Amino acid sequence: MIACTVLPMSDLDASMRRLIRDKLTKPGSDFHHAVETKTDGLIAIVMDDDVVAGWARTEYWSAGLALYDTLEAFVRPERRMQGIAAFAAAGLYTAFLHEQGGTVAVFSPQMMLVAKRAGFCPTLFERDGNGGWRRA
Repeated sequence: MIACTVLPMSDLDASMRRLIRDKLTKPGSDFHHAVETKTDGLIAIVMDDDVVAGWARTEYWSAGLALYDTLEAFVRPERRMQGIAAFAAAGLYTAFLHEQGGTVAVFSPQMMLVAKRAGFCPTLFERDGNGGWRRA
């Protein structure tokens, strides 16, 4: 049975944090480095029976003077293209982000599609070449 649970990052236990770091993040990504200590934001975890199929998360992020909710996700390679990321993102939308109007910052073209499928109004950001981000 597939289920999505949304919880504050501060409620994520140490074993789940390690699992996400070791198996469910892109090595070298910002979240890969921060998952064990990150306490702000929300995470939606999609479970297929006892296996984590994927997750989506959000936190506040500043782009210059503008403040955004972010949206990022990761899905096990063998479960990709099955709607897992959109399911997790829809959990975040339903639990919290619909109250904010559904506008989110995303950081890859693939996440634009996931965000739109889940009902969001995404804004794409890309690396600016100086270690920062700019609106695409």
